[in-house]
Amino acid sequence: MTVSIVWFRQDIRVEDNPALHYAAKNGNVIGLYIEAEEQRKEHDESDAKVGLIYDSLLKLREQLNKLNIPLHIVKVETFKDQIKTLENWVDEVSAEGLYFNNEYPLNEKKRDNDVESRITKKGCRVERYDGDLAVEPSVIKNKQGEPYKVFTPYKKAWVEQHKTSRLKPLDAPQKQQYSIEKQVTDDFSKNYRDDIWHPGPIAAMERLQRFLGKVEEYKANRDIPSLSGTSLLSPYLAIGAISVRQCIFELYQHYNQDEGKLYGDKWLSELVWREFYRQILIDQPEITRHKPFNPDAKEVWVDNQEAFEAWKKGKTGFPIIDAAMRQLNQTGWMHNRLRMNAAMFLNKLCLVDWRWGEKYFMQQLIDGDFASNNGGWQWCSSTGADGAPYFRIMSPLSQSKRFDPEGDFIRKFVPELESLDKHSIHEPSDEQRTELDYPAPVIDYKESRKRALELLS
Repeated sequence: MTVSIVWFRQDIRVEDNPALHYAAKNGNVIGLYIEAEEQRKEHDESDAKVGLIYDSLLKLREQLNKLNIPLHIVKVETFKDQIKTLENWVDEVSAEGLYFNNEYPLNEKKRDNDVESRITKKGCRVERYDGDLAVEPSVIKNKQGEPYKVFTPYKKAWVEQHKTSRLKPLDAPQKQQYSIEKQVTDDFSKNYRDDIWHPGPIAAMERLQRFLGKVEEYKANRDIPSLSGTSLLSPYLAIGAISVRQCIFELYQHYNQDEGKLYGDKWLSELVWREFYRQILIDQPEITRHKPFNPDAKEVWVDNQEAFEAWKKGKTGFPIIDAAMRQLNQTGWMHNRLRMNAAMFLNKLCLVDWRWGEKYFMQQLIDGDFASNNGGWQWCSSTGADGAPYFRIMSPLSQSKRFDPEGDFIRKFVPELESLDKHSIHEPSDEQRTELDYPAPVIDYKESRKRALELLS
């Protein structure tokens, strides 16, 4: 009886999983997940994300076992240990093939190339697929045959390419003739807000369906943090409990297969941003070393440790920034509008190196994803692809009044200010700060903005 190994990584799902789908067409398969604990720490990924991964793997195992597919969950230290573990498993089960979906960061690509080389030498076939993108990587080029560096023309080209791509997600494999015996389960569970993020592929799909019931309201509500106006799917996309192709296909079905409505949908644009940042990572893998995408961008950052510590703790004295950071610290997630606000505040107003903020976000985010996190921070700092112009500096006060006009979001995460009215809650007076034990502003906004413009111009 021939057996192949499916190496699960950032693809914790049964449906639309190319490696699993095609492996199952070639005989019986066993699933293997190898957590590299020390490597993940080196990559600054959060305990919250690890916790969601572990519990999602247990849910995935339930689905796989119904198909007579075992899932072994193994814990090691490094990528090198992963390679050795794979070699041992190939030998132990006399695997005919090893199947996995590609990952794009620099270290992961090097590891995967090493895996392919070493496993192939054992006489075991290696099959690799692209399961993390809706459009095949690197096929979208400009008229000069080069990658796009600006989002709008990229999206236009992406839409045209997507119209020719496979839209329907791949099916789950058929039930196989295989007797499941003991399944290895190394525990690497961590704490996360499982009251907010229910683990597993089924929970991810249920959340998608709930969001599609209000997707027409997304454009109007997505920037208001007090509302549940976003999909909240980013943690599931980050670990692969749901694929971007599944999201787009279900959106297409929601619009009764109307291409005009699909490609004109605002949420689809956000999914395309995800593809854009992934393509940047594929084209310029050196950004994994935290180099600026634009080598000519000015970097004038200062060692403002005091401001950085206040920012991390949500004690900057700017209510909307503090609410955003406390949301991150308490839930492992931050509303996207506030990610921009918090990033520009730290980077441009406090002149703290964007890499400090990028790292802290990754250490906290349950949806931590290198390509999107790095892309977002570089956009805000004006060092990235299609980055905000240097003179775009979001005002914490105007952003707060515009997107949290009643102060509802601030009251939720900065409860010491909950007694203030909807006007003063955005900018408490000195007397109110003293009475409510709320800190004075860590910077003078007008002076900081003036200094930033002078240095960055």
